[in-house]
Amino acid sequence: MWHPVAFADDLDDQPVAVRLLDEAIAIARIDGDVVAFKDLCIHRGTALSLGTVVDGGLQCAYHGWTFDSTGACVVIPSRPEGSIPRKAKVQSYAVQESIGLVWVCLEPPAEFPIPSYHPWDDASFRTVRIPLYDWKSSAARRVENFVDFSHFPFVHAGVLGDPNKPEIPDHPVRRDAHTISFDLGVEEVPNELKGDDVGDGAIQRLPSTYTVSMPYSVRLDQPLGDGRHFQLFMASAPLGRKETRTFSWCSRNYDLDASLDQGFVDFQTVILDQDRLVVESQRPEELPVDLSEELHIKGVDQVSIEYRRWLLELASSFTPGSS
Repeated sequence: MWHPVAFADDLDDQPVAVRLLDEAIAIARIDGDVVAFKDLCIHRGTALSLGTVVDGGLQCAYHGWTFDSTGACVVIPSRPEGSIPRKAKVQSYAVQESIGLVWVCLEPPAEFPIPSYHPWDDASFRTVRIPLYDWKSSAARRVENFVDFSHFPFVHAGVLGDPNKPEIPDHPVRRDAHTISFDLGVEEVPNELKGDDVGDGAIQRLPSTYTVSMPYSVRLDQPLGDGRHFQLFMASAPLGRKETRTFSWCSRNYDLDASLDQGFVDFQTVILDQDRLVVESQRPEELPVDLSEELHIKGVDQVSIEYRRWLLELASSFTPGSS
């Protein structure tokens, strides 16, 4: 799978240490291209992320061995005239830069493409970065939290939902080759960031489109009327089985003044802080393999049911000896 490991803007002329699925990785920009190496120098096991990008290569901080964009050693300073062993090569990973993020696939080819997010290339939208955050939960639990609506009136009471109006209308779930999607309009607390009159009562939103890109990304497109749209994108990366790092963008095609950006960031931060407490409390941290291990309500939990079924299909397809 493709997983995000960093915001592309955070990668300059120095390598950056990241972690994905318990693998330590060094990412760097060499001659303008992003590379991803196992964060381990083949010589003496030093972290390559401590090194420096020099002369079109990544130089180890310990003995100066330098590796080109393929991971092959091209310079051994202590023996400048000697031949370089063919084994002097660090492990490299598939890496791409897309929608402002650096994506890594540990074992290509990837099962699914990198998700799309059209506001990134649409000049009519202003896109704002949400600070990345780490939760002590599995990536799948984070995704389920994003597409779960029946928690709004309780976890986000007075911010998004009203505990006196907890009903969730039925919403058909669609599945194609790479995504699960659905449309849903719920009642929300008025929000001035979306142009609402905060003096009014609950607002019935127009149906929003949610798209889950397998395995751990979600896009939200929320129409606000008069051609205005509020959009969110999140991509969660499993640092390990029980720890997740999430990268997010927030976009709007109205009120484009940059001075308003922080208000949108602050609002998302409030929501995330409320969500984190409940998601980190879930046990087991990973989704149960057996669907019957947790209770599901018809209609309300249909998105989670379809998502879990697909994850189980994927797990079965990658199990050694399975068809």
